[in-house]
Amino acid sequence: MSQLYNVVDAASRSQSPPVPLKLGVVLDSSPVPGWIYHLVEKLTSCSAIEALLLVLENDSKGTAGSDRGPVLFRSWAALDRWVRQPETDALRSRDWRLLSRSRSIPVLLLQTRETTHLLDGDIARIKAANLDLLLYLGRDVPGAELSECASLGVWSVQNGATEVPDQFWDIYEGNPFTLYGPRIIEQKQSRARVVYRSSGTTYLLSLALTQNAAYWEIARVLVTQLSDAERLRTEVQLRAEADANQHETSRTLSNLRMARFLVQWTMRTLGHELMKRLFREQWSIVIQAKPDMQKMIADHGFKIVRPPRDRFYADPFLIERNGRNYLFFEDYKYSSQKGLISCCEVDSEGNYSKPRMVLERKYHLSYPFLFTWQGEIYMIPETRDNGTIEMYRASDFPYSWVHEAVLMSNVAATDSTLLYHHDKWWLFTAGVLDHSLPEKTLCLFFADSPWGPWLAHPKNPIVSDVCHARPAGCLYFEDGQLIRPGQDCSKGYGYAVGLHRVDVLSETDYQETLLASITPDLIPGGRGIHTLNQNARYRAMDCKFLISRFGLSFGSVDQRSKAEFRHLVRI
Repeated sequence: MSQLYNVVDAASRSQSPPVPLKLGVVLDSSPVPGWIYHLVEKLTSCSAIEALLLVLENDSKGTAGSDRGPVLFRSWAALDRWVRQPETDALRSRDWRLLSRSRSIPVLLLQTRETTHLLDGDIARIKAANLDLLLYLGRDVPGAELSECASLGVWSVQNGATEVPDQFWDIYEGNPFTLYGPRIIEQKQSRARVVYRSSGTTYLLSLALTQNAAYWEIARVLVTQLSDAERLRTEVQLRAEADANQHETSRTLSNLRMARFLVQWTMRTLGHELMKRLFREQWSIVIQAKPDMQKMIADHGFKIVRPPRDRFYADPFLIERNGRNYLFFEDYKYSSQKGLISCCEVDSEGNYSKPRMVLERKYHLSYPFLFTWQGEIYMIPETRDNGTIEMYRASDFPYSWVHEAVLMSNVAATDSTLLYHHDKWWLFTAGVLDHSLPEKTLCLFFADSPWGPWLAHPKNPIVSDVCHARPAGCLYFEDGQLIRPGQDCSKGYGYAVGLHRVDVLSETDYQETLLASITPDLIPGGRGIHTLNQNARYRAMDCKFLISRFGLSFGSVDQRSKAEFRHLVRI
């Protein structure tokens, strides 16, 4: 479990303790999907929430959608889930009653009348509990009477018709960015609004993976929103229902329509598998002289550090020492499926020396963030595979490094980036939230020293958007503005880098604005860019190219890749 929920909870207790949110969680069966089990576990252990479980006893519908929808859809969805088998399956059934073995959870058993309609006696029992908010986690839309049972109304997670999840239509239409994901709907009296709509990239070959990412995201958002009782109580003005049905669809899926889709999906899958076997995506490093990047690219004024065919180079970081420029980067070998950190020197003409390994561990290393402090040079490589954020010090720069400290443990932190600003250290990192994709959420911590202790920002995650969240290099100042590079993964991992102006950075608030995007179109044959760094003399970025797995030459595959393989998709 990540440290984030614990740190946020501790921070809330350090202030004057707020009145806990009296929350009623409505379940309609004993076995529930894994994301709901996880959500109930978090909500019932949060000090800011006073939870009561409301269980509809006589519901007998079984697993949502298990006996509905065209037989071809159900067969394909079952096969897809069996093949993909997500490591942490958001929809795998678990019995919520197992939670009562480790904690005391108050439960109120209710009787359903028709679908989600309750008996008058049960309505009276719910009202007698004097709840602030009801969270409906059943498989249908909650009945209107529930919205009158709590002062703040009822929230529910809706995903269209249960027989065919809305996210199927993203795959059907080929939407690389989710349009039809699950939503959190708030109902109060006769009004409704969308509290949150899931967003992210669509796994165009798999409904299971698309749903898995979306529901873990919904669970995280619910924990974050419901833990802030003060904000919920002050939000008394509801927006109009304008966007509540923005992406509703009345489409139906027949076996004939599903058969046509399966033909297209099969061709898409075969094309993807063929591409995987014929070509490999290889990251290389592009070095440019400053200051005018656009002009230098237009004049082809850059040099590409191309790795041997058995590996890739990525995540470049530049540092100047005693008038000499050094480039540190991830050196990933395909055979070992593990990265290490290598370094080369860049001379005044932009030429680079032979790369040399400087740091290796039993686990994967990447993203070698560098900084200086009190005359020493430090490195914080990504050590996500070890569940840590580790700091190393140069004992004999640039080739010898010693382990200095563990800044955080038991976290799946990705691309950790430090900034010293306004007499305080700020740590930007992705992926530390439970079941969170690194591309989706960015969290911020602050401390008085780079060794910590680190406190979680109260607005974590400060960015929750696949287009902006994941760090893409050092923050830097330009024309008096603080710029944060962030990855744009809306068209696949590592598609582009966005430059964001940091408008507010404080212990209580964070705001940023997108200024510009750097896309792979700038480099001939480029298919992705996900790290950008610079020093006084050079700018470096990584760029993804397409190469043949068999050393064959197809003219200039890099130059032709976009036109020839535009229809192919990532997984």
